[in-house]
Amino acid sequence: MTRNPSQAVLPLDLPDHASERDERGLPIDRVGIRGLAWPITVLDQERKQQSTVAVIDASVGLPAEDKGTHMSRFVEILNEVSGELTVRNMPHILETIRRRLEAPSAYLTVRFPYFVMKEAPVSRARSWMEYDCTFDGLLDEQGLDFTLGIQIPVKSLCPCSKAISEYGAHNQRSLVDVAVRSSEFLWIEDLIRVVEDCASAPLYALLKREDEKFVTEQAYDNPRFVEDLVREVVIALRSLPGVRWVKVTADNQESIHKHSAWAELSWSREDENARRQTHLEMPAPETPEALPFGSWLRRERRGRQFSQQAFAERVGVSASFLSRVESGEKGLSGDSLCRVAAVFGMEAEVVQLRAGVVPEKLLTLMSQNPEGFLRLADRIGNTSISPNKGR
Repeated sequence: MTRNPSQAVLPLDLPDHASERDERGLPIDRVGIRGLAWPITVLDQERKQQSTVAVIDASVGLPAEDKGTHMSRFVEILNEVSGELTVRNMPHILETIRRRLEAPSAYLTVRFPYFVMKEAPVSRARSWMEYDCTFDGLLDEQGLDFTLGIQIPVKSLCPCSKAISEYGAHNQRSLVDVAVRSSEFLWIEDLIRVVEDCASAPLYALLKREDEKFVTEQAYDNPRFVEDLVREVVIALRSLPGVRWVKVTADNQESIHKHSAWAELSWSREDENARRQTHLEMPAPETPEALPFGSWLRRERRGRQFSQQAFAERVGVSASFLSRVESGEKGLSGDSLCRVAAVFGMEAEVVQLRAGVVPEKLLTLMSQNPEGFLRLADRIGNTSISPNKGR
């Protein structure tokens, strides 16, 4: 019987090779589709829907006995969610993929541009900033593993160049890639702010002249090596509620070198807890971890709205020298520490102790009654040192 070409072909008339059995005994880690451009809708922090175009990879793990997967079902499932891809509905989409494709594991990676309205620091001119974001999800027998990734462009200024140069310092655009796993919901905007606060200065799409002056001076007051940048970002991100894993990569696109400067740092709460447990089993350290004097000085200076140049003049040192003090490379003299105390409105002895310098009168008191001093220190919890009980 001759089939009429105009007649619809029923699915039962066609072979389904993907459903056949495979005898080679090799499971496939991941198989699926890659590079699918797809319109999606995401929710921003103002609770507004933002339409964008994503590039999607979707895949599953394939058991050894299955010949193939059903590629068309990935697109069918994306059609069913009408392009709405958010942190909240990713688990549902992954579960649907896993169930419909009868797979032990399902993977979904969604890369998309995300736009944030930013105001210039002085003129308040508004403009859109673009950030490349990634939703990366895995669902298997062990549960859901979701990672939020963002690339944040920032400005970095070299501390070494500032310290050795009389007229300025080389600076450049830096790309900071962060990947975060958290047990609590995180807004993309919050992660962007955290990273920008750790850089020498943030970037903007639109700046007027007064804004350029502000950003240039802000970067000069906040020099950062690429090593500083990844460390500061990890410290800031791990303090957010629910964060359990962080990976930060920074790429400084050097303005005076042919190459880039690059650093990467990962942290997980599980590793941190394991280290803490190890520390608990060891003798307590003699001195607790404290904020370094340079970091404390930078924090107090910024809190009082002093630029690095203005504060250096009040203290009687150069801005380059102050930069090295704040980075921990140099120390201040006794006279300079007294001037710092006067500018901050603090007791000179407080600033001296912050700098690790014991004032003469306090040293005299300690030498007259060391046991009493150690007992007092124990009571206020500032040290684990205790008097020698064997005497």
